[in-house]
Amino acid sequence: MVLNPSRKTLILCCTTFIALDTGALLSRALAQTTPPHDARHDRTATSQGTPKKGTTAKTAKTAATPAGVQADGKAEVLTVHANGISSATGVTNTTPGGGLMAVQTAARSQSGMTRDYIAKQSPAVAPGVMLSAMPGVVGGASDPYGGSTHDGLTVRGLTQGEIGFVMQGIPLGDPVNPNIFSADMVDNENLSAVTLTQGSSDISAPFYSAVGGQVKMDTITPSSRFGGLVDLSYGNNNMRREFIRLDSGEIGHTGIRAYVSYSNNHYDQWRGPGGVDRSHIDFKAIKEWGDGNSITANFGWNHQTAQSLRYPTMAQYQEFGNNYNWDTSYTPGDTSYHKFHTTQRVDTLGSLQLHLNLHHGLTLDVTPYYIADAGMYNGGENLSATGSYQGSQPLGTLDLPYATNGVTTAMSFDHEFESTGGITTQLSWKKGNNTLSVGDWYAYLQHSELESFTPADYTGGVSNSFGNDAIKVNGQILTGYNINFKQQTNALFINDRYAALHGKLILEAGFREVMISRIATNDIPGENMQDQSGGPYLNGGNYAEPLPEVSATYFITPHDQIYVNGTTSFRAPGSEEIYVDLWDPNGGGVPTMQRQANPKSEFAIGEEVGYRHKGFVNFSLAAFNYNLVHHQVNSSNYIGTELVTQPIDMGGETIRGFQAEIGLRPWHHFSPYIAFQYLHTTIDSNFKEGNVYLPTAGKTMVMSPTESGSAGINYDNGHFFGNLFVSWAGRQYSTFMNDQSLPAYAVGNITAGYRFGNFSYLKHPQIQVNVTNFANAHYLSGVYGYTANARSVNVGGTTVNGSAPTYFVGATPAVICSVTTGF
Repeated sequence: MVLNPSRKTLILCCTTFIALDTGALLSRALAQTTPPHDARHDRTATSQGTPKKGTTAKTAKTAATPAGVQADGKAEVLTVHANGISSATGVTNTTPGGGLMAVQTAARSQSGMTRDYIAKQSPAVAPGVMLSAMPGVVGGASDPYGGSTHDGLTVRGLTQGEIGFVMQGIPLGDPVNPNIFSADMVDNENLSAVTLTQGSSDISAPFYSAVGGQVKMDTITPSSRFGGLVDLSYGNNNMRREFIRLDSGEIGHTGIRAYVSYSNNHYDQWRGPGGVDRSHIDFKAIKEWGDGNSITANFGWNHQTAQSLRYPTMAQYQEFGNNYNWDTSYTPGDTSYHKFHTTQRVDTLGSLQLHLNLHHGLTLDVTPYYIADAGMYNGGENLSATGSYQGSQPLGTLDLPYATNGVTTAMSFDHEFESTGGITTQLSWKKGNNTLSVGDWYAYLQHSELESFTPADYTGGVSNSFGNDAIKVNGQILTGYNINFKQQTNALFINDRYAALHGKLILEAGFREVMISRIATNDIPGENMQDQSGGPYLNGGNYAEPLPEVSATYFITPHDQIYVNGTTSFRAPGSEEIYVDLWDPNGGGVPTMQRQANPKSEFAIGEEVGYRHKGFVNFSLAAFNYNLVHHQVNSSNYIGTELVTQPIDMGGETIRGFQAEIGLRPWHHFSPYIAFQYLHTTIDSNFKEGNVYLPTAGKTMVMSPTESGSAGINYDNGHFFGNLFVSWAGRQYSTFMNDQSLPAYAVGNITAGYRFGNFSYLKHPQIQVNVTNFANAHYLSGVYGYTANARSVNVGGTTVNGSAPTYFVGATPAVICSVTTGF
């Protein structure tokens, strides 16, 4: 095990974990929390809702309705049947499976985690990485401290661009590109629950790309009492993190309560030079009045600067291992110098969630939201004094400084800004056993992206690190692309839900129509009204898809449920860059990447059948089948040294398999959990590479391991706590011809800590040690850039040369010690 900087901390972790107070193993009935139908757990899973010892909260039931189900079929809020524990972090130790089996009742596959699991993970880990504990999810961490937005996440073999993320009514994923910046959106201390729906999404969800499933993140509710939380964390690689949250309590007698939090995180890159700095703010306020009326304001801000990581091919990884990265020193002409490869991002988001009880069975939900991302992604480029182009136009002789042999090395700047404003509206009417809902989602997106260049001096320095001293030719910024993209989305839906047999049988049917309009331009020479290729200056696309769905569920007993569903979903082409030609100053006056003609949407039809049991032992089983057409695989590649993402149309795909998970309610303070998935995928079409069709039909789809799973055990007696968790995945192909793959891997994490009683103004202070990848596994965690074939293939007398895929590198061990207290 290679943990030199923190060997003493690791020994402390292991000693604390072994020293769990076995004398305190008193047999007692522990609580089980049943979330409402939208999978949010009740207040017992937040720091504001910790039950007092010896108290029992109950919820009235209708005699004719099975336990856990209301007359309309929605899950009833069952709180604590017995004692939980008290903590400052929101841990109650009442959720089965150590926080990984929050009870679900929806007629579809769902898995959820609560504060019982979230609070015991590394405070810096990204929410997307935590999902790897759930069935169907595969993805190792490519950054041990949560700074990376790319972790190769897949659900049932579908990549993160096909998964919808939503938090407090705000869609978190880029509506066009496949990037999910979940680490930017919320601090883990403010995250109350995460619910994954594998293979489908809510009919009212504010996104259209969730072919692979939906991730719903909920934040904690502001406390009714003044107080807060402080968390200080330190670890190897010079990692340090500070977090503070202040709760206002009820402000006067207004019924308004709020919290605001701030965190700062810094660490050195775990492989290669440079580091990561992150600052983050969360804010939430709520006002409740009358009979079930409420309005909630949410706001988040994030700023991050980071040294980019370099993604190796298999040959490069086998030769250099974790040491493959950007160059630490500079010589003229070296575009791989690490200071050329940095990123900066600023994210801002906000929403207002209004819920009104209009009486007579009518309720209205309205959520306007706004999200904006400003980023700058840097690279390096050698510019020729005589052979450079601006789009399709030769530039003649360039008079650039710091030239060596007629070439000037420059730092490239990809300036990107994207903003989305949207609103979701839903009107529901409950009459007897029937609930009818109608609604609409509207969103308007603007995206601009400009590349520029600044000359580097003979030491690799540039005059301005923000790209403000850009090279200009004839008054115009030298660029390869100046993209302007606009998108309007409108989705109308109607859904009907009927509860029969005294609420035991729930039937549901819905219909959604999604309409998307896109316009794109690339405002550089050669892309005027009629460029050299004869293509139009203005490009774009219009997409409309009808999306019906049906489901049925039957509660055999208050503890047993079966369900079946049929769903449809679609995803519009996943990149604004496919609508324009992309150029490069070294491209010889022809597009380096040409726009796609009439790109098609991905469409999927899915079926599921499942069974759940809840009680002391909780388990769920689900079998699924999906048929996809125009399946999109997003792959990242370089133009020069700038990364661009392009969707690859793979044609048809069939996905079949089953998943299972089992977890126990805490027993003698122990809570085990096991998840497993079997997956069988086939590519149904031959893939066109140039003018040749490669024989890919019948091959296994990339990033689709046949077997994957996780297992762990949690212990918490109110003072000593800890868990041991291992996730694993089988071999995954990285080429469509299945001639290269990343090996199977297993990664384990350990948590150990001690929670004190109250002391003066300090509420339940605790110390916690997290060790990620404690066995020091060296592994590739995912595929960054896919290729059709790694080895040359002869098809009908034509040789198709191979090209090497690139990979995410799994993070090495990280040891983080955190001291936390409420006040």
